[in-house]
Amino acid sequence: MITDAQLAFVPIGSPLSCVGATGASFASGTVDLLGQGVGTAPAGIIGNATVFESDPGIGGIRPQLDVAVGTAFVSGDSATLNCEVQYAPDTGSSGGYLPGTWQTVAETGPLTAAQLVANQIIARYDFPPAFPANARPRYMRLLFTTPTGTQFSAGTIAYAITVLVRDDQANKFQPGNFVVA
Repeated sequence: MITDAQLAFVPIGSPLSCVGATGASFASGTVDLLGQGVGTAPAGIIGNATVFESDPGIGGIRPQLDVAVGTAFVSGDSATLNCEVQYAPDTGSSGGYLPGTWQTVAETGPLTAAQLVANQIIARYDFPPAFPANARPRYMRLLFTTPTGTQFSAGTIAYAITVLVRDDQANKFQPGNFVVA
């Protein structure tokens, strides 16, 4: 699999602001797993399928998702942010080949402003399998949500991109086990 800009939920250099009304949700760009773009009829499907279906979360080599904070998040009312990975089926010709109902397949859980500091990676995991098991999505997005009655006064997602391998060095956060005298 080759990754490119079409697999960026939030492209590098185009941050997504998460400042809005109380209880707001902020959707990333939609990734078309077929690669032809939202609203485009699938070309060249082998067999008798009328819409393209896939499950990006299966197989020996699965892409991974990295999501990083740009501007640190600030909240005066204890707001939290939840990052959800969502899949949607293709609505087909009668629906204009647009995303159907979005299904959340993975989420970070509530992250506080103290956790949402600049340059922090807030989500890093393999693409999850589709759920329910018989679902075969064409579209994928990230949805960033805040609870009802709370909001952030500052905060952006710097990027949310697809990578093929983990390139981080996790042990860089471990304390040294010796002291130089």
